[in-house]
Amino acid sequence: MLRYFIPSSSNPRTHVLWLLCFLVPTLLLVRSAHAQDLEMRRSNTIGNWIGYLNNNGSLFNQTDSNHLAIFGLGAGGLWTGLGRFDTVIFGEGLWFGGLRDSDGVRVPHSEFSYNPNTALSEFAPGSLLYDGAATDTTQAGRDKYRVYLSSDLVGPAWPLRLINGSATYVDDPALREAAGPKAVFGDQDMFLVYKDSDPDSIANPFGMEVRTDASFWNSGLLANVVVVQNEVIYSGSDTVFDPVVAVAVDGDINYPYDDRTKGVQDEGTSATVFFTNQSTTDPLLGVMVLQGQHGSGRPATGVTSIRYWDILQDPATDSARYAFLTEPHHDTALSKIGDARILLSSLSHTPLVPGDTIDFDYALFVQPPTGAALTPRDSASMLSIARMLLEAYRSGSMSSLAVDVVPHSSHDLEAYPNPADESLRVLNSAGTIALYDVLGRKVASAAISRYGALISTKALPEGTYLLRDELNNLMIQIAH
Repeated sequence: MLRYFIPSSSNPRTHVLWLLCFLVPTLLLVRSAHAQDLEMRRSNTIGNWIGYLNNNGSLFNQTDSNHLAIFGLGAGGLWTGLGRFDTVIFGEGLWFGGLRDSDGVRVPHSEFSYNPNTALSEFAPGSLLYDGAATDTTQAGRDKYRVYLSSDLVGPAWPLRLINGSATYVDDPALREAAGPKAVFGDQDMFLVYKDSDPDSIANPFGMEVRTDASFWNSGLLANVVVVQNEVIYSGSDTVFDPVVAVAVDGDINYPYDDRTKGVQDEGTSATVFFTNQSTTDPLLGVMVLQGQHGSGRPATGVTSIRYWDILQDPATDSARYAFLTEPHHDTALSKIGDARILLSSLSHTPLVPGDTIDFDYALFVQPPTGAALTPRDSASMLSIARMLLEAYRSGSMSSLAVDVVPHSSHDLEAYPNPADESLRVLNSAGTIALYDVLGRKVASAAISRYGALISTKALPEGTYLLRDELNNLMIQIAH
């Protein structure tokens, strides 16, 4: 991790951090000149975030002098206006692992697009499928494998087009406009293509191309959410057994060395919350997997491991990193106070063969805290948001979360969808909400957070119901 300060502590951990401050600039200098020449960093322009993306797969990481916010530290690349100094993530990216056959022995190999202890990526901008392993240093290559913003009015056309109802990547900029309308998920998307073919980074790469789309929204709950969708195309020549893909996040809630993490989960929903141990003003950061490793002929595996670690626990070898990715940890207790990182892994026992594609999608979200440390109310609220995001993402109803929530006193009770099928999202309420059948029996209830509430209706019979809070009633239809 890049940091810019001189420690006075005699703590061994601090000595390691200080050593890295010298080593990282050196490592940056020996990287491939071609890869550096092609790299681009851009940020979104809407919502409550400033999210920097690099086209080598190192996401939400930047260290420019304009954002040296506190104590002379290098600034993170994902910011929000909910705290003292606004930084919530220093950097994050994908980790990959798998077993390869070598003379009858399966040998582990791993790669990463972001290393939280060096801020380096083993990936380079560009496409393996269209341009092979060589780095394209031409101006056309720079333009084609830049960081795209869906709202750009000039420059190469947006590369994701809607073809036969699906978002499809079109590599040739000249063919994009004719291929179909823009395919965007949020109010503003950012897109990049990168590959594990930088010869200075990986001696024996898998042969992976990654296409990442990060989506931002303007309003409602989604103004505090970023959804990152990843498509991983395997173009290697051998079979990879027990492949694993994960998101690794270095969450820095402003000052980085007083953070903690805690897993919050229930059946089907897993998330991790970063928080500052004592502050009542810093935001809470949630990280959750929306869909674990999945794809054509590849059953979705969900989250198979959740773990926390810090700089002294970072795995240094291929075998250690693969074990780190695949061991079935489910860390849910409070972590130690320090520079926390988290990993959410998705392991599959379906081998990767040439031509396979893996999809892996996750979300980042924030909310203000209700007190120092992480209160039970905070944990419940963050899990409620995670449930809402998961349900909306999988049902294709994310737009319902983009509704601006206004004070209860100025608007009537609102609920979507109506008629409801599997769930009902309630807005503009306070306290507790309850659902009653035509006989006046309470059939469901939920506590309202600042983002509303989600009531499951899939087990309720079809018919008419009454939704009620302290001041208002609303008639609801359930139709399966």
